[in-house]
Amino acid sequence: MAEVRSQLADLPTGRFSLQQAQDAMRHGHLILQAARANQRAAAADVVSAGLWTNPVADAAYGRSFAHPQNDPIGNVGVGITQFLETSNVPDARRAVARLSEQAVQSEGEFALRALSFDVESACLSLTAAVAKVQLYAEADSELERANQIVSARVRAGAAPQYDASRIAVAVAQARAALADAHADMAQARGDLDVAVGPEAGHLQGLPDIDLFAIATPSSLDALLDTTERGRPDLLALRQRAQAAQAQVTVARRAVLPGISLRGGVYFGTTPGEFGGVVGVGVPLPVIDHGQGAVSAALARAEVATAIADAYALQATQRVRAFYDETQRRRENFRQYEEAGVTLSHGMVQEAEAGYRAGKLSVLELVDAYVAKRDARLRAIELATDARLADVRLRRAVEAGAGGGQ
Repeated sequence: MAEVRSQLADLPTGRFSLQQAQDAMRHGHLILQAARANQRAAAADVVSAGLWTNPVADAAYGRSFAHPQNDPIGNVGVGITQFLETSNVPDARRAVARLSEQAVQSEGEFALRALSFDVESACLSLTAAVAKVQLYAEADSELERANQIVSARVRAGAAPQYDASRIAVAVAQARAALADAHADMAQARGDLDVAVGPEAGHLQGLPDIDLFAIATPSSLDALLDTTERGRPDLLALRQRAQAAQAQVTVARRAVLPGISLRGGVYFGTTPGEFGGVVGVGVPLPVIDHGQGAVSAALARAEVATAIADAYALQATQRVRAFYDETQRRRENFRQYEEAGVTLSHGMVQEAEAGYRAGKLSVLELVDAYVAKRDARLRAIELATDARLADVRLRRAVEAGAGGGQ
């Protein structure tokens, strides 16, 4: 009994809510810091994409070699050349960059939602692990009481030595199961720390979550509608597809993007002689007339659209599957709660009384304890499965399983 109390005393006493865990994740998770930096970079790309080409300043010097006496100093000319974006390629590039920026923002929202669901799943798993520790500790305590009952009957000669050996094995198994449960709890806490990130150390104690509070999901039609309209990863894929389509315009305009305009002055060989010069340059698309760039842009737009459509289809299929799973797990837990657990409550008392009276064997006594423990353990597992199924469903609706799924 003292050993059981000692193991229970190892459980943290503090409590924190799911919201507090998610807030800690939002505040310090490095993935979100990277997402915010990526958004700043995308915003800067919009500015960069819309800029014209810088002007070019040039200077030239010329001198006659045949009759230098007529040209003692030589010619000096300076000028500035500016490329005029007559096809407005920068505006087309800016449109692509804006769509890419929107996609990056959607991907940042996806990362936030995905990590929030990771934290919720980890909190639920840790809560279930703690419940199992408490259950195994209580089972160990009850088996220790049974051990005292059996030992008393063996000492009194009312039961064979086999009974003492059999109950000792059951006690040893219970303590091993309790130790395993503590190890599982430590692993679950580690998973939570990974999900929360650098701020995990601020969460002292255990999650304050009712494992058996299983919510009823919305209708399937409402969930599918939310998936189609509100999932940020699907929105990002559609925005990427739109950016790829806009890139076709960039490729087409780049075939004849504009003209070069040059203006300058020159200083001649005669003292005081100077003049002006203007020039125009036009690219001649006789070799590269966009035959590769336009075709590639069209193909990439087709790829991006197909990927967006494929993941949208996967999303609805997953939501339907997870919805069916959630409904079944909720109903399974409800039925078990009404039947399985309630039947096990009186078994231990009846078995103890029957064993004391010599009407039941030690095997039946041990079976009563094990059956009660397993019944309650099954309830914890069914409730955990139902809660995690609900998280998977909501994640499929609001965030996706990762990688656009």
